[in-house]
Amino acid sequence: MSPTKKSAYCAGCYRRLTKQQPDFCASCQRELFGGAAVSAVLAFSPPKQATPKEALRYRELTRQMSMSGVQEKFSVRLAAGTAALELTNAGGQYILKPIPSINVHPEAVPANEHLTMQLARQVFRLPTAACAVLRFATGQPAYLTRRFDVQPDGRRLLQEDFAQLAGRTQQQHGPNYKYDYSYEEMGQVIRQALPATYLPELTAFFQLLLFNYLVGNGDAHLKNFSLHRTPHDEAYHFTPAYDLLSTKLHFPDESDTAVPLCPDPTNDPPAFDALGFYSHDNFLELGRRLGLPLSRVRRLLADIVQHEAKIQALIDRSFLPPDLQARYATVVAERRQRLRYSLAAAG
Repeated sequence: MSPTKKSAYCAGCYRRLTKQQPDFCASCQRELFGGAAVSAVLAFSPPKQATPKEALRYRELTRQMSMSGVQEKFSVRLAAGTAALELTNAGGQYILKPIPSINVHPEAVPANEHLTMQLARQVFRLPTAACAVLRFATGQPAYLTRRFDVQPDGRRLLQEDFAQLAGRTQQQHGPNYKYDYSYEEMGQVIRQALPATYLPELTAFFQLLLFNYLVGNGDAHLKNFSLHRTPHDEAYHFTPAYDLLSTKLHFPDESDTAVPLCPDPTNDPPAFDALGFYSHDNFLELGRRLGLPLSRVRRLLADIVQHEAKIQALIDRSFLPPDLQARYATVVAERRQRLRYSLAAAG
């Protein structure tokens, strides 16, 4: 899309825009920018096409950014007294992700992450970070997300990801520290961190695991889950979901999950050995091991395989090109069949 071409749909939620709405619907304009009429076209270029002045600024910000992960991420804020977004090293309200340096469909990563976040929010009602797809001045897409750990007065919420909660670091546990774990063990971390209030947070965790499997997110590791302390009750809760992506579109040969469901695969239900992939039986057993009521586990498993029409409608409105829209839909359909299949019931 050229930097001047207007989409028919909101850059935040895919609602159809009116003639009076250039890039965002009123709801997304409020949630993302506090009502400011921000353009979906940035006033600066991406790192690889930056002017000398912009390149210097990017280098400064790359050194100062404290966020983890291999993809470039830059801190952005609304410039004082304006409706323009600017790069910043202080007071950042947003995270901006340009196209990453990967081999398969790198230009589609912003649209992929945005679609996946919208599916989580709009179809499955999962709390998610507010986000949008923007365009650099050169026309390249970028993913923007509003920081949920920054309060209106600029103060940061106390937040710890699951690597921190589990006490796992690269120095002590090696380069695969965020992968050498299991989802069952992550559930145990929740129970230990929140001994009196773990059940709703554990439910949210399990629902997010099901969603990640449905959309083909094979990189949901320890650092992609967090707890934070909310100001209204001074208690720790599961954060809104972030970094949701159908990695299968870009890494087709990767494993289906970033970490195994359970630490000891020999105790898994026979379904995995028989089928070669996780199915209904494996997630039912995981829910049981997490200590969730089985009625709730069954309800969540029943819900995750529904909503075909709603999912397809969002895929069709997404900013992915048509061939990747079709591929995304295929991944979801394949995973839906896996989650429906029960070897125990078939036997």
